[in-house]
Amino acid sequence: FPVMAHDEPVRPQKKFYRTRAHTNVLNANDFWFPASPAAVPWSEYFPDLPLSAVSSRHVEFVDIGCGYGSLLLAIAEKFPHVLMLGIEIRPKIVEYVQQKVLAMRHEERQAVASAPVGTSVSSLCPTAPPRYDNVWAVHNNAMRFLPNFFEKGQLSKLFVCFPDPHFKRKNHRKRIITTALLAEYAYCLQPGGVIYIITDVSELMEWMVSHLTTSILFERLTREMLRVDPIVPLLIATDEGLKVQRNNGNMFIAAFSKRPDPVEPRDPPKLLGNSEAAATAADAGYVPREGGELRGNTW
Repeated sequence: FPVMAHDEPVRPQKKFYRTRAHTNVLNANDFWFPASPAAVPWSEYFPDLPLSAVSSRHVEFVDIGCGYGSLLLAIAEKFPHVLMLGIEIRPKIVEYVQQKVLAMRHEERQAVASAPVGTSVSSLCPTAPPRYDNVWAVHNNAMRFLPNFFEKGQLSKLFVCFPDPHFKRKNHRKRIITTALLAEYAYCLQPGGVIYIITDVSELMEWMVSHLTTSILFERLTREMLRVDPIVPLLIATDEGLKVQRNNGNMFIAAFSKRPDPVEPRDPPKLLGNSEAAATAADAGYVPREGGELRGNTW
């Protein structure tokens, strides 16, 4: 494992944090979890922010299964005033993300200290706090304990990126998008809050889109809405997204917002196919070369 130079955090190397790609989410229960959202030690996750700021602001963005944290860190730069949390079930990867965040916070402070007086090292927002103070990751099972961390209507965005497809029918109950879990996600999301989904597996995308489309809790955002969403291009630039691009695989993107009033009557929503999700990925900047469209169907 990497060592600290004079007790200064250094960026970890992935080769020291390799682990199994999959975990049995139904048996993964050996976690500390808060009895209620009020018991979450937010000041430990964001120690460099003033206590008043942590208590008055709440985590709004959550990446479920954040992996090595590439999306989290990209969004943290884009939205420096928003607190965000990654939840990952594999402990070694969580350790990697935490070490990387600590190292990047330290690098940011060094850059601030060495900058000429009166200048800002943040090209995104001169009044923003030091970058990466707004992001953290925890080891937990979001499929079981999400409501223990977040109040009703607390979150504005949820991310489900390249989840385990669980191909076998007997394992479909382990998928991150199910009817029961959608109720929990809707509980934590504020009205109008958005859940983003991206995968390179055609059959899994059809499953997720079908569940979200038929749920009375959500409605799909149009392709036109996603074209102007600054988050969507970041989805294809994650570690997993770049790997798919190198392999010339498929990429499917969709997003759904929480309906303000789920019981309000509506016309039956149209179930859109994967061509719409692939077109959204194309709008974000990725189109597989000829032949790549077969990959997602042949895993």
